[in-house]
Order: sequence, then structure tokens, then C-alpha cells
Amino acid sequence: MPTLRDIKSHISSVRNIAKVTRAMEMVSAARNHRLLARVESTQVFADKSWEVLNHLASVAESGVRENPLFCGYSEINRVGMLLISSDRGMVGAYDANVLGSANRYIAAHKERVQVITIGKVGRTAMLRQGVPIHAEFTNIGENVEIGELTPVARVLLDGFSSHQFDQVVIAYTQFRSGVRLKPTIKQLLPICPETTPDARTYLYEPSPSELLMALLPRLVGFQIYQALLESLAAENTSRMVAMHAATQNADDIIDGLTVSYNKARQQAITSEILDILGGTSTLNAPQE
Repeated sequence: MPTLRDIKSHISSVRNIAKVTRAMEMVSAARNHRLLARVESTQVFADKSWEVLNHLASVAESGVRENPLFCGYSEINRVGMLLISSDRGMVGAYDANVLGSANRYIAAHKERVQVITIGKVGRTAMLRQGVPIHAEFTNIGENVEIGELTPVARVLLDGFSSHQFDQVVIAYTQFRSGVRLKPTIKQLLPICPETTPDARTYLYEPSPSELLMALLPRLVGFQIYQALLESLAAENTSRMVAMHAATQNADDIIDGLTVSYNKARQQAITSEILDILGGTSTLNAPQE
């Protein structure tokens, strides 16, 4: 049975942990406002720019018909996957969910997938499973700017253009308002033009094919940037929720330990009283 000192030490230890988790929850809440503002400010542009890219590709179909970036390769033998995970833990089920989706995709494509990782957790998981890693990027903070992701976009575009990949997908956590986190795998390359009816007629200068090739690297980079921002917001939200749950659990443990401490203390006091009463009875007993 634990002593009073052991229980008191345990309470002190759990209380210190609760202070840490509460502080981490507050920091995550402060970061959450900034990240949500960034996601919302770029979401519309990311969606519309992708629509423009698809529209340009459909208009310039004759000029880019032979380009694999838009028509794809005849066979898909090698897939490049950009996997976005966290650099550190204590994020609840965030990493487990996105890694689960990535693993199912990899299992469906057997040994044809090479991974480009953003985040240490995903890199470690892929190395442990023996999945080939084509490139890795770590320590990308929440204040990342789109220019810092140019090397990532270049690795994907060069890998596709040089036929190292026949297809490129992004595995990330999609973030939407209302704290909805959805692990998503989205095709990035090739770009398949969507033929949607549009009554409007657009005039392009220079030609659509030239404009398309000029905009392609930038818009692909922005899609990566948007996916990373959503993943960062999802990661931070998961950490905030996890720290809140950890703080509540610590408070529950402290309440339980306090009850145990009070019971043990009461038992010790009762035992001392009985010892005193027993000693007094012995002293007052008649001598023979």
C-alpha cells in the first residue's frame, strides 16, 4: 500500500504535468487563431487558381497535348507521394490518421511508391516500413512562406518531367472550419483538364499554352503551400485538443489521488488514536 509521502509525491508530479499541458494548450490556442486566418485568406485563391489552371489546360489542349504534365504517361509504374506530417509528437491522432491513409494507398500500389516527406514523424514511419524516400524536408515552421517551398515543388516537377514518377499525389490533412480534420490524398500531377461548360469567352495574351507553362510551377507550388497550411492548422488543432484532454485527465487523477490521500491520512490518524487509547487502557489497568 502506498504511503502518504508516496501519494503526496504522485499528486505533486501530476500537478506539474497538468501545468505543462495547460500551458501547451494555451500556446496552441493562440497559434490556432493565426493559422486559421492564414488558411482562410489563401483558401479561395488556391481553389480559384486551380480552376484557372484547369481551364487554361483545356483551352490550350492542342498545344499541350503531347506534354505528360497534362496528358500523363501511358502507364503508371512509379508514384511520387508528398507526405505531410508533424515534426514532433503530442498531436493526438493527427499523424496516425494521415499515415494510415498513406499506408493504405502504398499497400494498394504495392512497391511502386516513392515518398517525399515533410515532417520528421512521416519520415521515421516510412523508414521503419522500408518505403523508399526520394527526398525529405524537416523543420518547416508555421511561419513558412511560399518561397520556402520552391525546392519541394521543384523536386516533384523535375521528378515527373524526368519520368521518375508517372504520377504525383499529396497525402495531407485537409482542414475545414468547424474543426473537421480529414486525411486526404489528392492528385497533383498530371493535371487532367476538366471540360466544364462556360458561356464566357476569354482572350489570353500571350497564348494559352505559353501562359499555362509560365503559371504551372507557381500554381503547383501554391497547391503545396495550401496543403501545408491546412496540415499545420490541423496539427495545431489536434495538439490543442490533445493537451486539453491531457489536462482534464490530470485533474481527474489528482482528484482521485487526493481522495486516496485523505483516506490514508484518516486511517493513519485513526490508527494513532487507537494506539493511544490502547496505551492508556494498559496504563490504567489495575496492577495485580
